[in-house]
Amino acid sequence: MQGLSDIPGDLTLVLERVPVPERMPFLLNADGSYDVELNGFFRSLPMLGCPAEQSWEGYARDLAIWGRFLREHRRRSVWEADREDFDAFYAARRLSQPPFRVSARTWNRSAAALEKFYGWALERGLVAAAPFSYRRVRVPGQRGGQLVAQVREKGAGGSAVKFLSMERYAVFRDVGLLGRRLDGSEDPGCRLRCGARNAAFAELLVTTGVRLEEGGSLLLSEVARLRPEPDARSARHDLAPLTTKGGKGRAVRMPVRWLRRVGDYIEVERALTLARVAARGGWPGGDWLEVREAGPLGGRLRTDAGWVSVRWADLSPAERMALVEVDAAGRRLGPLALWLSERGTPVALNSWEYAFARACERTAKAGVVVECSPHTCRHTFAVHMLTQLVRGQIAAMRSDEPDLRMSAYRRVMGDPLAILQRLMGHSHVTSTYIYLDSLADAQELIDEAVAELAGRLEDADMDDLVALAGAW
Repeated sequence: MQGLSDIPGDLTLVLERVPVPERMPFLLNADGSYDVELNGFFRSLPMLGCPAEQSWEGYARDLAIWGRFLREHRRRSVWEADREDFDAFYAARRLSQPPFRVSARTWNRSAAALEKFYGWALERGLVAAAPFSYRRVRVPGQRGGQLVAQVREKGAGGSAVKFLSMERYAVFRDVGLLGRRLDGSEDPGCRLRCGARNAAFAELLVTTGVRLEEGGSLLLSEVARLRPEPDARSARHDLAPLTTKGGKGRAVRMPVRWLRRVGDYIEVERALTLARVAARGGWPGGDWLEVREAGPLGGRLRTDAGWVSVRWADLSPAERMALVEVDAAGRRLGPLALWLSERGTPVALNSWEYAFARACERTAKAGVVVECSPHTCRHTFAVHMLTQLVRGQIAAMRSDEPDLRMSAYRRVMGDPLAILQRLMGHSHVTSTYIYLDSLADAQELIDEAVAELAGRLEDADMDDLVALAGAW
């Protein structure tokens, strides 16, 4: 992948005819030429249910590795690859010696990218067949089942979820992001930048489970309008569909505790950044989308045809991060994005990974090794939330008379998993199963539930016992 500034002059003409959307990756052939058909795959990704920029980069990286392997070792292109090429690729990636061998999880991610690419290519008639086989899977209500590509390894997931205990997360936040000492006191020798912003962002991820792109593309006005009900512990926020995976949108609960923390960031650190940038001349140049009359739900956007009404919920993450408010005289007042860099510009999504990595380095220097990324915070939310949901389900079983014919497993785990699925924005509950193995006290919880049920079975009749045994 290269940037536009690195492209030979003749390719600039090609890209003028087939423009590359902002922040979308593209691949060049070995001779520097631009394959319009190949890169059409990346332009199609938003329509294939993949709107996230990070996913685009992952697909481009995996497709580049596959293309380079074919060119250097098989002397053919991605359009000519067959089953033998794919088997050779698998052997090189999974059966070679360390350090060249990749994990099953990495292979499955790469295979999923190739599966999506060749599915797209088959639909458009660019290839006659995919370089891998298919198997037929039974689907209820569908005659003949459904063909699924056989490209991934089984048993590659489940136990590799990385999450933090609340104690280790607190060290990461206070020492790594806020620059405090291990005892919680201020460290006069630490000169951290944007500490309040970074801590508020981490707190958002770990208390709501939102994805990096979902949290990173929030607007100031969306947060400012959140008003919890009296005595409520959280406020509902509807994530914009284009910021969520699959473009479906969903509701999350913003804790009052987080609203206070982000409020402090807005009133102090963010306000100082805006004042400092304004004093230096404001926000000139750039691909800004100018807005006036900005309100909680939308505003008036400048276009070639004049000022038009726009809803924040209809904008993509890239468009949201380009919004800048202007006054009646056209003077730029500042970006509408919630999270701002020291330069007063919206924080790029990949900058959060860097900020978290630096925080981990600071905790290590303080004597505590903590590995934490934005996605680790999401996993942390999921594991701890599932623990609480299961405990709540067990408590409900104690208070209500259970139906002994109901599956005990579903009674204990089914409802919490369904709730967590909605909170995490998973399309299928099977994606939520990975957190079951991460419950530190999972066996204790299940044993407790079984003991509870067993105690209530003392006076049950034989039919109930048989039904319960069959359910297990």
